[in-house]
Amino acid sequence: MKGFDAKFISELKNKNDIVDVVSRYVTLQGRGGNYWGRCPFHHEKTASFAVNPSGQFFYCFGCHKSGDVINFIMEMESLDFNDAVKFLAERAKMPLPEVRYDDEKIKEQKKQKERVLSLLTDTARFYAQNLKKDGAVKHIEYILKRKISSEYVAKFGIGASLNFYDLPKHLLSKGYTYEEMSLSGVVDFKDNRPYDALGGRLIIPIINHFNQVVAFGGRLLEKADFAKYKNTRETFIFSKSNNLYNLNNLKKLKNEKGIDGVIIVEGYMDTISLVQAGFPNVVASMGTSLTKDQARILKRYTDKVFICYDGDFAGQKASIRGLEILSEEGLEVKVVALPDGLDPDDVVKQMGAEGYRKLLFEAKPLIDFKLDIVKRTYDVSTVDGKRKYVVNAIRVIRESSSPAEQEDLLKIVRDVSGTTLEALKRELYSEQTVKEDKPVNVALFADNSGTKVEMASRYILASYLFNKPYAQETDIQSLEFFMPVHKEIQKFIIQKIEQNEPIRFNDLYETLSQEFSQEIAKIAGLETEENKKFDQATYFFDCINTVKKEKLDKDIDRLTTLFEAESDNQKRKEFAKEMAILLAEKNKLNY
Repeated sequence: MKGFDAKFISELKNKNDIVDVVSRYVTLQGRGGNYWGRCPFHHEKTASFAVNPSGQFFYCFGCHKSGDVINFIMEMESLDFNDAVKFLAERAKMPLPEVRYDDEKIKEQKKQKERVLSLLTDTARFYAQNLKKDGAVKHIEYILKRKISSEYVAKFGIGASLNFYDLPKHLLSKGYTYEEMSLSGVVDFKDNRPYDALGGRLIIPIINHFNQVVAFGGRLLEKADFAKYKNTRETFIFSKSNNLYNLNNLKKLKNEKGIDGVIIVEGYMDTISLVQAGFPNVVASMGTSLTKDQARILKRYTDKVFICYDGDFAGQKASIRGLEILSEEGLEVKVVALPDGLDPDDVVKQMGAEGYRKLLFEAKPLIDFKLDIVKRTYDVSTVDGKRKYVVNAIRVIRESSSPAEQEDLLKIVRDVSGTTLEALKRELYSEQTVKEDKPVNVALFADNSGTKVEMASRYILASYLFNKPYAQETDIQSLEFFMPVHKEIQKFIIQKIEQNEPIRFNDLYETLSQEFSQEIAKIAGLETEENKKFDQATYFFDCINTVKKEKLDKDIDRLTTLFEAESDNQKRKEFAKEMAILLAEKNKLNY
């Protein structure tokens, strides 16, 4: 269990019902004993992702991913096993026990991660202390220019890098190695000489939802040929695509007061400025296009987001795909229209908090924003421009499933283009086809592939793992399986029976090696199949016979080889007698 006691993991799963957890990320509908939705791990239009409440596991018939609630959180939140356990423990308000590591490799990896996190914390303190030194005059001037108060300098841990060489020396004096510095991303090397990766910049720590410093952003103080903003590089601890700036404070806000919606901006300074102005529910995408991982993170905190990017048309047009990602994850998306050329920080300074609040109130739904982008893209004063505007506007309107909303949007297109409402309706409905998502029709045992014996073995083990009553009539110890993974599952079942413990399928995900994950997924697929209109007990016993016949065939082949190689007549008679017994047993199985 990777350092955690099996009893704790079992309790953790019991307190984190997989249907409840998955529902925070995927819209589910109950049918046939399972809950179905669109798979969050690959793009699909039909619901082929099944969550089994009785077995507490998920399975996708499209991409064939399978797992328990811990595996689901590992995938969705891009966490390792221990952090996923920590995440679920926090959700269930369970105290984490002390972790025991028997595997030396895991123990070393854990130690390395703790060392790097400690180094990053010490780096943040070092930068913060630098603000009090004489060399930080330009950094202080910049902070004053941006009108960031000392309270918010402290709240966000803003600091200063004074040069390229003090940080490596400081970390070395604290006992950190150059390898650890490199792993953290804060120190780079040139000609084998270490230097501060953000040398000379204003420093903003990036803190994750576990309140751990994982990286830093740096802002240039003077014009140069370098990027104005720079992050420390991605590491095994930090990835921009699954982090959001100010997530630690957002989490605290949700726990203490609750959150009605989240404002998303592009940069650190916009975030700090808005929080200081009285808008604490803000995060930044750190200058990158929004990703699916970030959308999933936001979904944990809210169902409504306000996108507030710089008032630049080219940038707004380029950001549409990121906004669609948010919408695809089930978030209600509204776009805050800023005056051209202004960013959120400028708006707060020029228009005040009330001016910004008014813009939030006037935020447009995503589909209206997309329609605005189309309008600003084409010149409707020309015949060609008007035609292109109408064609592309109709494409946008088709995305809406609400006839009333479509009617309102068509009126906007009518007013802009001068085309009659009747003509626009004909255009809309001429090609529009309403496609409702229907649950995927899964063929019987679609994923039970392989040889006849492999498929039979899989069904037998599934019957035990899912506690089918007919499986109790056969002693599993009397059966011989041939695939290594099936042998391991058999051992797992026997151990549970001998210890008089319940057999739970989802325990396999933590018990068996990762190399067996594909086979475990195929077994999961058998239980989530809906087309079970057949005599399952009879099929089970047919599978038992198939496995027994395979064992007899192998024994007969072995004896045949020995018989043919043996020259001693007495021994040949003994082999022949054994073969006759085996053949008789095999004939019995045929009737």
